[in-house]
Amino acid sequence: MAVATVRRDNSPATTACWYDLEGGRLLITMYATAHRLPNLRRNPRVALTIVGEDPYQHVSLSGTVREMWDDPDLEVMDRLSMRYMGEPWPEREPCVSALVEIDRWHTYGLIFESSDYSTA
Repeated sequence: MAVATVRRDNSPATTACWYDLEGGRLLITMYATAHRLPNLRRNPRVALTIVGEDPYQHVSLSGTVREMWDDPDLEVMDRLSMRYMGEPWPEREPCVSALVEIDRWHTYGLIFESSDYSTA
């Protein structure tokens, strides 16, 4: 998955990241030194694309970070690392985690040929 944030000059910035679902929201994490962190603190709007094995099968989401917290013990990073790699994350740098409320989503090649949905 790649997450897009908005830089200070209003240009988009994308970064690959791991995710999980928690209570209908996306759970993401990043190092406390990540460049996207100030972007999210300044403007909590994000866009994400999750691509399947076939690149023509994807889900694109837009949403807003509703919660953000320091995660010095890497609880979320370890959870995501277990999901993706099957073991805790080896680099023990402090992280910040966030929950993204999904505002809109669009899928292609998965549920229907093409669909566009909004939670609003």
